[in-house]
Amino acid sequence: MTFDTALQHLEHVPHIPPDRGKLLYEFIRKQQPRHILELGFAHGTSACYMAAALEENGEGRITTIDSVVAKGREPDIHTLLERTGLGAFVDPVFAERSYTWELMKLLERHTHEGRTEAQFDFVFIDGGHTWDSDGFSFLLADRLLRPGGWVLFDDVLWTPAESAGEDWVEAMPAEERDTAHVEKIFNLLVVPHPSYDSFEFDGTWAWARKTPDAVTAAADRSDVVSAIYEQTSAARRSFLVRRYLKKLFRIGG
Repeated sequence: MTFDTALQHLEHVPHIPPDRGKLLYEFIRKQQPRHILELGFAHGTSACYMAAALEENGEGRITTIDSVVAKGREPDIHTLLERTGLGAFVDPVFAERSYTWELMKLLERHTHEGRTEAQFDFVFIDGGHTWDSDGFSFLLADRLLRPGGWVLFDDVLWTPAESAGEDWVEAMPAEERDTAHVEKIFNLLVVPHPSYDSFEFDGTWAWARKTPDAVTAAADRSDVVSAIYEQTSAARRSFLVRRYLKKLFRIGG
């Protein structure tokens, strides 16, 4: 799907303005990522721009994660995917509480004997915009990002103070409200990371490329991992037995 065609469906839908949508679309067309992870889709606008580029490329798939609250948006992501006809390229995931938990499940699914097999060529982090959520999300997503892949952060200079009045913002200390959390994540976690070598910042978005020769799997240590798993499994079995007996005798007494 061309960008102009996608724009006809998405131009007036928050939160990605057309100029950003075009930048994202052209990035996908140029870099040709086949597997994309998006954290924070809101209405699904950015997912649709990326999906349109994937369709134009001829292949690809997007795993996009947001809170169940996103189901109540007007329009919601399913409406946009139906409107654009791009549903075949997008797998929306609605997290009950946090997309970091969904990332844990992705890691668990793709980690075997201590090795995590990277799944994605591009990660777009545009969700909580806080140190707690997106700092941790970057560290988790990095494990799933293939060498040569890119990570993109939105709203780098945004501060929670810009959403003053919301309960979660008012609960923050003043220092946190007035800090651009994503900027801290990029400067303190991404730029110093030894696996990243190319960085771009345009005032709103920040990009980083994972080096093509980045190590994606731990050294072969299957014997050590198996021994640890056996120890933890045995400890858990013992714990469950003790808990069952304690409960049994409490009931019997």
